[in-house]
Amino acid sequence: MMDTSTFTHFCRAGHSGVLERLAPQGIVLVPREVEVEIDKARNLHPGVPSVDSAAWAERIFMNDDEQWTALHVKVVLGGGTGEHMGECAVIACAKHRGLVAVLDERAAVEQAKLRHIPFIDTMRLVAQAHTEIFDRDQNQTIALIDALLATDMRLPVRSGAELFR
Repeated sequence: MMDTSTFTHFCRAGHSGVLERLAPQGIVLVPREVEVEIDKARNLHPGVPSVDSAAWAERIFMNDDEQWTALHVKVVLGGGTGEHMGECAVIACAKHRGLVAVLDERAAVEQAKLRHIPFIDTMRLVAQAHTEIFDRDQNQTIALIDALLATDMRLPVRSGAELFR
């Protein structure tokens, strides 16, 4: 269950294949609320695919229980009418479907923790790619991190090489 920032930054960095290879059965589930945010990002970054055109992504819709949970999360996260809708949907769908939420927004991560929802963030995906895809090849992992940073993604390192110091 993936949020917007991970989807768009990996695509912009040219590493969408990492998402596909790490996803269960090679499919990343994307709530419709996240898809709306992805479509907005596509207007700024034409290299980001639509959910429909990415063979490794599948749009899902929230059911009534998930919508109710998303509303509860939205109340806590606050913001404007359209703000945090993707994170709320990811948290709700992960909770009700027994899936892992992919989240980078710290406030959303805190909500996932409070609700006992398993989650991972981009750096954990990078770590998984390092061991499961790159066979612990530091150069490939450094290149992935540097490519993500080149998209202006906020990460806890300033370069890929910093991770291995």
